[in-house]
Amino acid sequence: MHDPVRVSSRRRIRGTAVFFVLMLAAGLCAAKPRPKPPAGFPILPGVYRLDGSDPELPTADLQPLKKILGNTPVVALGESVHTSGGYYEMKHRLLRFLVQEMGFRVFALESPWPGADQVAAYVETCDGSPEDALRGIFGVWQSAETRDMVQWMCEWNRGHGKAKDRIHFYGFDVQQPDYDGPALLAFLSRIGIGDDDPIAEGIRQCDSVTGPLTVKFVPEDKHGQCLAALDAVEALFARDERSIVRKTSRWDFEWARISLVGVRAWEGQMYYYQGAGRDRSLSYSERDSGMAYVLQTIRRLRYPNQKTVVWAHNAHIGKDTPYTYYAKNMGAYLRESLGASYAAVALISSEVEIDWPGVGCGPIARPSSNSVETLLHNLGADFALVDLSFPGTDQPFLDPGRQYVLGGGSTVPRDQFNAVVYLGHSRKMSPLRWSSCM
Repeated sequence: MHDPVRVSSRRRIRGTAVFFVLMLAAGLCAAKPRPKPPAGFPILPGVYRLDGSDPELPTADLQPLKKILGNTPVVALGESVHTSGGYYEMKHRLLRFLVQEMGFRVFALESPWPGADQVAAYVETCDGSPEDALRGIFGVWQSAETRDMVQWMCEWNRGHGKAKDRIHFYGFDVQQPDYDGPALLAFLSRIGIGDDDPIAEGIRQCDSVTGPLTVKFVPEDKHGQCLAALDAVEALFARDERSIVRKTSRWDFEWARISLVGVRAWEGQMYYYQGAGRDRSLSYSERDSGMAYVLQTIRRLRYPNQKTVVWAHNAHIGKDTPYTYYAKNMGAYLRESLGASYAAVALISSEVEIDWPGVGCGPIARPSSNSVETLLHNLGADFALVDLSFPGTDQPFLDPGRQYVLGGGSTVPRDQFNAVVYLGHSRKMSPLRWSSCM
């Protein structure tokens, strides 16, 4: 006959022993660190975890970019909104990788080229300060993050004396009629078209050519005179190119054409933006057509055949139309002329902060539940690189023919971009031109 007290005691002892064994096993399991996936390890086929946006990080996690981009000589890096410092820092990191490991040597910024040439001089020589150099570009780029990037570019050049190893900087925006107009008139004067010529008078009717840069209503009559004069100059350049080049130089002639394109692009942008022909879609396309021309022409003149990084908004660099509100954007023009020699990488984020006077301060609206940003957020990665070709699977993370919301616009991502870089959070930039909004 069993003693119930002893049986109960034995059961308690055995139960306690089992409990402690289970606790010990659990403790050992908890203490054992989970192995960190190797750099570039895919979360899903074509979706790679990134270590962060800090430019000083090792580059092993960025290696998939080599297969995504291949030998493409022109690569554009986008962003869903300006003045977000997380994007700027990540672009700095990507630039370093493209320079150090993929042979890129030219950086082109969405800002007018005369002001960007101040940055170019600093990058080439390290003379002065990066803050002073940045004063020539648009205020939305004047940030501590951009300053650190051009400082790195300068230091790279300081340590690389060979011409083939040096980095170059230029701008390609066309929002400078107050520069391009006078430059075009001065060139025309050299070839015999003086200030009293009807062509010159017509050019002076173009928006903001004879005064400070403004955004104002473009009257129909002045717009007509402006376009007639620009058409006459284009016809003259086409008809008499050889004689004009002999009288001036090929270099001067090409820069005169840049000014001509710049004046026309600004005139069209403003006419359709808030003139008699109001059409916002055409307005943006006028500007983007001009930017595509200036981007390629300056590259051809100054840095022929050098691998080039382009910095602009996602909506400018997308390769197909329509993208958001554009009838045709810069990326579509570049794809037409460059074909497979052009690649685009969008930058997006689930939580974006900005510092943009008159536009916003701090967090902006979160992406919708059906956006690419939310889908990537749900994967649990703080940073990710997405190869939109999704190699190695017949079940891609994003359907290649389906429209998604990406960066605020509805589009088919694969048609627009080669890749997406995702940030869970992109903090606001640290402005240099104005006081921080927070």
